[in-house]
Amino acid sequence: ILGIAIIAAAIFRFNLIVINPMVNSLVFLDMVLFSNFGLAIIFFTVTVRLVMIPLTVMQTRNMRKMSALQPRMKAMQARYKDHPDGRRLQSAETMKMYKTAGVSPIGCLGPMVLQMPIWFGLYRAIFKAVPATPEGTANLSSVLYAWNPAASNVPLDSMFIGMDLVDLVQNAPAPFNFALPILVGASMWGQQKISAMPAMDERSAQTNQMMLWLMPIMFGFFTFQFPAGLAVYILFSNLIGVAITAVISGPSAILGTRFGTSAATAAAAVEAGVAEAEDEVK
Repeated sequence: ILGIAIIAAAIFRFNLIVINPMVNSLVFLDMVLFSNFGLAIIFFTVTVRLVMIPLTVMQTRNMRKMSALQPRMKAMQARYKDHPDGRRLQSAETMKMYKTAGVSPIGCLGPMVLQMPIWFGLYRAIFKAVPATPEGTANLSSVLYAWNPAASNVPLDSMFIGMDLVDLVQNAPAPFNFALPILVGASMWGQQKISAMPAMDERSAQTNQMMLWLMPIMFGFFTFQFPAGLAVYILFSNLIGVAITAVISGPSAILGTRFGTSAATAAAAVEAGVAEAEDEVK
């Protein structure tokens, strides 16, 4: 019983803190944006990404620092490769190195982790803002704040450029039913490409490469089961994220040279670090 009570309390808080403000925001934006629910979602997306800019800046700075630490990390791995207690020593020195450099691995995941509750909340908010039944429309009045002037603007029109934003993507008319999943997957690939954490070894590099393709493909297939409005949010969120990262990191992030350092220069620095470590071992 206690577990059920805790879950119920968590759901209530999530509705109160996340979903209800989203519903009110979408309804209000729909009113000021010419009763266009699609524009309301896009403007909401832009607002969320702008609010997350400090986290994106922190993520990019952490990425730069971790990238700069790559030669030292490679050298450390070479130093402890044959040591009987190498794993523990390497872990301790890694944490010390992070602390000295002011690097937080968790800071590299900030925007990505924060997006998950936003996606889930928006999924529920879309159905609440544009309910499919008269009962849902009646319940919407209990979610809208008393001061929200858009309360008189319901029910909302969920149509946008020929597709119903509340209906599933797979039910959208062609070409949206195929274009949205492809665009969501491609934009997610681009977002991951320029914001992936630097690999510490060959195994990590292989994992990163697998995730680079696996996540976009999975989300591309999942998008078929998303409401079209959520797919629009994810697509524009990814595109805006790529643009913000490009502004912070420079055009080199888009052109494939991360954080202003070419791949050749980075590889040379790693090799130099490994060579130096091998000399120390000898």
